This record gives sequence, structure tokens and C-alpha cells, in this order.
Amino acid sequence: MNPQKQPDGSIILFPKCDHKYSLIWMHGLCDTAYGFLNTFQQCPIVKKQTKILLLQAPNRPVTINKGVYCSSWFDIKVIQPDIEKNQELDYFKTTVSIDEIEESKQLIMKYLNDEIEIVSAKNVYIGGFSQGCCMALEVGLSFSQTLGGIVGLSGDLFPTTKLQQIQDKTPLLIIHGSADKVVPCDFLSRSLERLNIPNRENYQHIIIPNMKHTVNNQVIQLMIQFFEKYQM
Repeated sequence: MNPQKQPDGSIILFPKCDHKYSLIWMHGLCDTAYGFLNTFQQCPIVKKQTKILLLQAPNRPVTINKGVYCSSWFDIKVIQPDIEKNQELDYFKTTVSIDEIEESKQLIMKYLNDEIEIVSAKNVYIGGFSQGCCMALEVGLSFSQTLGGIVGLSGDLFPTTKLQQIQDKTPLLIIHGSADKVVPCDFLSRSLERLNIPNRENYQHIIIPNMKHTVNNQVIQLMIQFFEKYQM
């Protein structure tokens, strides 16, 4: 796969064979679209017929970084929000920029809708790491058509995400490290409680012992297994 850089900084890896699937992937805070380029080029995570879109977050001032500009899907105003209070919408809105979440959502939705026009919703997958995970869950779980699958690594689910019932059957893989200090495991688990419903199918929430805020080989292997199962 030869990477092709887009005007907005995103990178697209086109498959060498017939294009059947698309994966839209978002990086974490202060990273770039190049952050996961080697991972997807060197590891057989998805099938060869997959077009991989590594999206680039806008450059914005970030409050927890003392207002310094960096690539960010949304502003983070509080380093460690209160676990319980964060499920209250009024409190949550003081910890992040709701406007920037919506702006980034629209950016991602443009790519998502374009890929659906090409390969249909059932063959489009979305995922991300950290901030990118938050956005993948926000976009994927609120989308109006059943997607091929959603992958979230080391992030959490916004209390403002409007869960769509149609996504109850969309394959969903969430992986987190028990030693993650950036997005604590307890914080993530509390945010995911809304997903624990009887009708949800194909849902895995995996906690890897002693793993920090990173993507290790075990995570890669779990992703490979996920796509082997759900890229039909």
C-alpha cells in the first residue's frame, strides 16, 4: 500500500487489489495521521481489499497543554475529570469543547459518507486510539446505518453520544490497559455502562493487565482477530 497524503493532512492507503472494505482511523492527541501508518503497513490487521483512511485532526489550542497548539480532535480542559460527575452532562461540558467535538464529527462524517457511497455501510469500519477512540465511538455508535464494525483503543464514551439502536448489532471491540494513567480503566468502564444492554451483540470489552496508554502486540493481535471475523 502506497500512502497518499490529502490536502487536510489525512493519509489514504489504497489496496493493491479490488477495493471491498474501508477502515477510517483516528489518531490520539498531539499525534498525526502518520502515527499509525507503519502499524497498518507492516501488520496484516485488515484484509488486503481494505482501503485505510488515516485521518488528521485539526491543529487547535489545548487547555491541558497550556493553550499550545497541537493536533486535537477536541479541546480537553481537565486532566483527570471526576469519574462519577463526568456522566452528568453539565459537568462533562466543562471538561471538553462540545463545539470542537461536533466540528470533528462532521469532518469524519464526510469521509464516512464518501466511503459508504463506494462500498456500502456494512463494509465500512471505524476506529481510533485515545482521543481518536472517543471520536470513533461518537461517530460510529450515533450513525444511522449499521456499520461493519467499530474499534476503540484506550479511550472512552462521551455521555453526550446519542446511541442509535441500529448499532446494537454492529461488531464493537474496545481494548484498554489496566495500567493506563491517561484514561484510567475505571473511568472508561464507567463511561461504557450505557452499552451493557441485553440486545447488544458482538461486543467485546477487553482489559489487558499491566498495559499502559499504548498499543502493544497483544492489541494488534486482537484487532487482527476482530477483522478476520467481521470482514466477510
